[in-house]
Amino acid sequence: MSGPNSEAGDASPMPPHIGLASPAATRFIKRRFTKRHRDQDGLTKPIGELLIDSGLLKRAELEEILRVQASSKSWGPRKRFGEIARELGLVEGSRVDLALARQFDLPSLPPSDHTLTPELLAARETNHPGIEVLRGVRERIAQSWLNARGTGAAAGSEPRSGGHAVAIVSAQRGDGRSFIAANLAITFAQCGRRTLLIDADLRQPRQHQLFQVDDRIGLSTLLVGRSGTESVARIKAMPDLRVMPAGPIPPNPHDLLARPEFGWLLFNAEEKFDVVLVDTPAWSEGSDAESICRGTRAAALVVRADQTAARSAQELVATLREAQAQVLGLVFNR
Repeated sequence: MSGPNSEAGDASPMPPHIGLASPAATRFIKRRFTKRHRDQDGLTKPIGELLIDSGLLKRAELEEILRVQASSKSWGPRKRFGEIARELGLVEGSRVDLALARQFDLPSLPPSDHTLTPELLAARETNHPGIEVLRGVRERIAQSWLNARGTGAAAGSEPRSGGHAVAIVSAQRGDGRSFIAANLAITFAQCGRRTLLIDADLRQPRQHQLFQVDDRIGLSTLLVGRSGTESVARIKAMPDLRVMPAGPIPPNPHDLLARPEFGWLLFNAEEKFDVVLVDTPAWSEGSDAESICRGTRAAALVVRADQTAARSAQELVATLREAQAQVLGLVFNR
């Protein structure tokens, strides 16, 4: 991936903890296949018609592609429509990918849509190699953590994570943690999981910029009782995604995150969402991230090629384990 903090590399997972099957798939099927009519192939419209509807293809060009597609059977395997459109130079590959995403009901944005920033590649370039890597990270997290449900909080006790919350951490600023957290949240929402992304970086927050949401209220105002459910922003382009921005930057970030209210926030969020991802401050900037990880009890570590020192990453993993937070894996950001 190109751009600031913008390329996810290979993921190297820790030994997995296999949990129970999640009911998310059942909810996904009910929601997607009872909501709208499907034709006999399970698709809404042929890809050519979608491209014509979008003004990206003319009827004569569609007929030319179909002729080439029909003739290809005489000398080899039948080529796909999108492949021929690319080869003939009639449609850019990214436009074909966008039409395919629409055809298969995958929430995504056309390049002309500026409601989300270009860094959110998972919403724009669904076939980008780096996003494919993040989908692998998503599945490892789902199998090793999200599908395992814990018990609720006992009466009068501190709430405990139910197995749906994961902190995204990094040793230092500039490792691409916020970029990874945002795109990972989108991939969870695209596969039908109700997803909440919380920006708990109360020092230098970025999620409100990436998703272009109002940051006058958010986590900080919620924790001090100045706001409620309105602290969560609905992302119109991603029906299954909600974002809680950091809100105004407080003078005491660690004190706010160490309050019992943050634990109750995670507990309540896990009752309403299938996935809760928490963007954290850099580990080098204080104890904020450690407090967050004690609440989530799980973390994914982002390291940046040629920037994150191996010793810093090792020390961070050791500290996470001391905090009784399971390290679900590493994401190498290049």
